[in-house]
Amino acid sequence: MGTGDSAKMRSVIKKSLAFTMTLLDPGFLPVLIFVLRVTNNVIGTVRLILVSREKRVWGFAFASLESLLFAYTAGQVITDLNNIPNLAAYVFGFAVGGVVGMQVENRFVKAYESVTVIATREVSHKIALALRERGHGVTEIMGEGARGEVEELQIVVHRRDLNQALKIIRDIKEDAFVTVERSEFIRGGWIRAHRR
Repeated sequence: MGTGDSAKMRSVIKKSLAFTMTLLDPGFLPVLIFVLRVTNNVIGTVRLILVSREKRVWGFAFASLESLLFAYTAGQVITDLNNIPNLAAYVFGFAVGGVVGMQVENRFVKAYESVTVIATREVSHKIALALRERGHGVTEIMGEGARGEVEELQIVVHRRDLNQALKIIRDIKEDAFVTVERSEFIRGGWIRAHRR
């Protein structure tokens, strides 16, 4: 190793030690706890997605990492509950991690809801037209209700489009009979393409 290589190596070691000392600095600990707690929640969400897709080995690996992060962050907080910055970092890290986890789930999990609307034929048809105008597929089915003829609408929407579809329905008939159920299996038909 030449003199230049030796100087470079000493520089790298000094930078590594400075970074390690920053991580050990008590003032930096709340930031570390916050970041690890957010990461812990996101990893938990990803683990659940992997398990639901039957990726058991990856699920096991993520569960192990999730447990390690939880044990470390909880240990840092539980050993000194009077340390308000660490406690606040833990609490807010969990909350932010939940929000970020929901964003990850919305991005990677295709979840569908089946919406059923029952109203008079005229009202149902107006709702169907408004939903179709916004790109939703709607099936209209004639039926008989307690007070005469009704029309049932069947709409399958992405979970993230559910509130929009419900608002369209409410805007036309606030007290329309509406049910929402989770759809486990979808194939064929018309489902609005969701723009990211």
